[in-house]
Amino acid sequence: MNLVKQSKRWARDTYYQAARSGGALTPVHNRLRRWHHKQRYGVNTDFMFMAVELEINSMCNRKCTYCPNVTDRRPGGYMSRELFDKIIAELGEMDFDGRVSYHFYGEPLLDKRLPEFVEHTKKVVPKSFTEIYSNGDFLNLESFREYLRRGLDNMLITQHDNVMPENLQAILDGATEEEKKKIVIRFAEDRYMINRSGLITDLAVIKEPLKVACTWPLHTMVITIEGNVVLCCNDYFETEVIGNVGDTSLKEVWSTPQFQKFRYALSTGDRTVSKLCHECDFVPEEDQLLRVVPGR
Repeated sequence: MNLVKQSKRWARDTYYQAARSGGALTPVHNRLRRWHHKQRYGVNTDFMFMAVELEINSMCNRKCTYCPNVTDRRPGGYMSRELFDKIIAELGEMDFDGRVSYHFYGEPLLDKRLPEFVEHTKKVVPKSFTEIYSNGDFLNLESFREYLRRGLDNMLITQHDNVMPENLQAILDGATEEEKKKIVIRFAEDRYMINRSGLITDLAVIKEPLKVACTWPLHTMVITIEGNVVLCCNDYFETEVIGNVGDTSLKEVWSTPQFQKFRYALSTGDRTVSKLCHECDFVPEEDQLLRVVPGR
């Protein structure tokens, strides 16, 4: 790391340490970010979502041991085109510049509408970062290039067999250097697996809630096929439904007192706020935790 980067990092870390301290800078920081969110997105909140995860379909072709799909199955179905278009239109009105992805616990490539969904997202929300999370089983060079033509920014593949299959190797062999910049292939054995709020007991059983902040609900909105907004991506059974974007706007759901309460508690490290959080073993990276300034 060069001297300029070291200096910038030191300045950033020093700032956030002061903002988190509860001293004079804390209320100033909170007022400024709330003002920014209201001016930029029209949302009066300390925390703003910068990622939207859409469950366009709920089916998956695999049963991985570290996923709730190994023993249970979410109700099969697809997000309606009407609901999808409503969500994307609202993101477009917000001039949203965060990530849009197309998954919950299903395999998005099983949905034949996905290329069109990517294209529509990029057309209506041009500043968004479109990303597909996939197991890669149904991907080939031709289909990968089709997604890129439609406006995909990144294809993120997790290979659950921990080997490079022929279809993915063929993509790497045939893709141009520019195309390779838009595909990431990672192996499950190298991933930090979590217990999905206590559903995967082979990984960890939490008897007492961790006393550490959680960053997921602070910046990510998860929407199921029926339009339900859940607390976070670990709510496999939709036990903490905050609202529904089919009949309410994204902004309104994100700003509800219930969601504000959850986010404030989790920003302070209070995981007693929900049973989901009580049994969850997720710990954010240190760099992420450093920048968590409790809201109000």
